[in-house]
Amino acid sequence: MKMIQVINGKIKQYQLPKVGTLKDGSTVSGYHLLDEETLLDEGWLPLEDIPPEYDEETQYLTNDGYEILKDKVIKKYKIEDISEREEPRNLETEIEEDAGMLALMVSMLMSEVDMLKSEIENLKEGK
Repeated sequence: MKMIQVINGKIKQYQLPKVGTLKDGSTVSGYHLLDEETLLDEGWLPLEDIPPEYDEETQYLTNDGYEILKDKVIKKYKIEDISEREEPRNLETEIEEDAGMLALMVSMLMSEVDMLKSEIENLKEGK
C-alpha cells in the first residue's frame, strides 16, 4: 500500500523512505518496513489512487492534486479532451513562400536604393 506523509495538513513526502527519522529524532533503517501503526503515528496516511474511467481515444487524465482526509489521502484526476490534431506543417512550402517574400522585399529595397542614388546625383548636379 502506498503511503503519503501529511504534517499540519500539508503533504511532506510522497513515498516512504528506506531510511527515515522518527518524531523522537531517532534514525531508522528500513523505515519503509515499519508497521502501519507506527507509520500512522508518524503522519503517514494510505493513498487512495483510483483513476476514473475515460475514453482513451478522445480523452486523457491529468493530475488534479490530492484531497487530504483524516484517515487517507485521495489522488484526484481531471479528464481532459484530446484536441483535434492540426494538419502537419509543410515546411518546404513555408520556406519557399518565405523565400519568395524575401526576394520581393529585396527587389523593392533595391528599387528604393536606385531611386535614392538618382536623387543624390540630381542634387549634386543642381549645385
